[in-house]
Amino acid sequence: MTKILVVDDELLVLATTSMGLQQMGYDVIQADSGAWALQVCQQEEPDLVLLDICMPAMSGVEVAKVLDELNIPFIFLSAYSDEEMIKSAAAVGALGYLVKPLEIARIVPAIEVALVRADEQAKADQTLENLINSLENNREIDVAIGMLMERYKIGRVTAFESLRSYARANRTKVVELANALISGAIKQIPINMRPRNFRHPCNPAPVD
Repeated sequence: MTKILVVDDELLVLATTSMGLQQMGYDVIQADSGAWALQVCQQEEPDLVLLDICMPAMSGVEVAKVLDELNIPFIFLSAYSDEEMIKSAAAVGALGYLVKPLEIARIVPAIEVALVRADEQAKADQTLENLINSLENNREIDVAIGMLMERYKIGRVTAFESLRSYARANRTKVVELANALISGAIKQIPINMRPRNFRHPCNPAPVD
């Protein structure tokens, strides 16, 4: 049974959404704060999180960044529907964006689509991980990946993707690029990272 974590500080929304999903056959867990949601994720390992953006103390955006690191897929719930916010939600890794008031008839298709996308992404990540492992027998590539991880404070997959993308763009082999980085012939390369500059009305932009 698919396990869904619903996170919302509005208790009425939390209760009605959870009840509706239970009636549709989902195993539903509830959390009324961001901090509690992260504790639940460690204990229950949900298949998907329905996450309210605007919550006190720990916002949905802050929770989303941790979920992304844990590879737990999520859909944002929000009372706001402007186009810029929807684009920003996608930028922090959301697999969907639902506008309140919520209707189960709209939530279920969004959940199923998100689960399919999450499964496809997991398979793609595993394929990439296997490729990295096969190439790590090459000492130069392994060293170059380690250099990028240390220099830019990024993960192994991001480091390898950046290395491979730059090699393709410059029509060279990954091992040749690795040697150039190690020797210092190339000082830096662009890093393929998902933008993290999400802002919404609950977290206004800082004033200069």
